[in-house]
Amino acid sequence: MRSNAGRFLVRGLGTLAGLCALLLVFGASRGATDPLRPLQAAAAHEQLPFQRIKTLQDLNAQVATASAAGKSVMLDFYADWCVSCKEMEKYTFPHSSVRAALASTVWLQADVTANDEADQALLKHFGIFGPPTIAFYGPDGAERRNFRVVGFMKMDEFASLAARATTR
Repeated sequence: MRSNAGRFLVRGLGTLAGLCALLLVFGASRGATDPLRPLQAAAAHEQLPFQRIKTLQDLNAQVATASAAGKSVMLDFYADWCVSCKEMEKYTFPHSSVRAALASTVWLQADVTANDEADQALLKHFGIFGPPTIAFYGPDGAERRNFRVVGFMKMDEFASLAARATTR
């Protein structure tokens, strides 16, 4: 009798594992990216208004242009392998309070995924080791060093900091 119960349990678990595998494959084919929610398709997230920069010269030109227009600048150091960068991109930057705080701000992004010479020079200039780091420049074109963000920050806290960092 015990062997029948054991076989029934093994068959049940096997069937359950097979169903889970089918759900994962089906979900992946429909665009799902979260294995814990295989039937929820990946949402087409709103495009963030970042302009990519590569070098210190690119940054200086963008900051000068923004300053001439009376705008502040947010510079986001990003890398594809950076989990906290992805969290900021998904949970913080798209939020309406963050968008409102940065309404008069030019959004720049330095993608340092490649970690090439230009990336290393930019990181060295800022004295940082890697992403995620966010620097702010006021409308006067000067960096507001005391407002740098290192690591993930929740939307409400970030919106408040960004509003203070980008005002005159």
